[in-house]
Amino acid sequence: PLSDADLRTYLGPGGRLLRPQDLRLHVYHGGVEPGLRKVVWRYLLNVFPAGLSGQERLAHLRRKADEYATLKALLAARAAPAELALVGAAVRKDVVRTDRGHPYFGGPEEGHPHLAALQALLTTFALGHPRLSYCQGMSDVAAPLLAVLDDEAQAFLCFC
Repeated sequence: PLSDADLRTYLGPGGRLLRPQDLRLHVYHGGVEPGLRKVVWRYLLNVFPAGLSGQERLAHLRRKADEYATLKALLAARAAPAELALVGAAVRKDVVRTDRGHPYFGGPEEGHPHLAALQALLTTFALGHPRLSYCQGMSDVAAPLLAVLDDEAQAFLCFC
């Protein structure tokens, strides 16, 4: 699996990713050490525009987090109550079925912050993509992203 030392061989001055295709091949053939997934998945899922330095990537993530918060509020405010209830109910059916044996999603359902973040992420996606909306199983893709990244906005970026 890709290690931290391996990842550094793909980075140049300022932390710029020099050989994205080689990084993808390395991961394809050997996977990624679990502790490194949070970093590598953002590269693999094209969260960053090409050529950003480490500082530029951090600024990009902050800007995208702000954009996500704005989008989430705007879509929730703009949606008709019936649409919001319909989408929210469809998403909720899958969110409560998320692997509750996983420590990130374990515990009581009511007031669970990670289940609420998953609900918000998927509802925002569905409202923002009305032709696609929500499809059963999207939570199975979004849940691992949220559990590894532990950040709703970053998980949303990766999911998109």
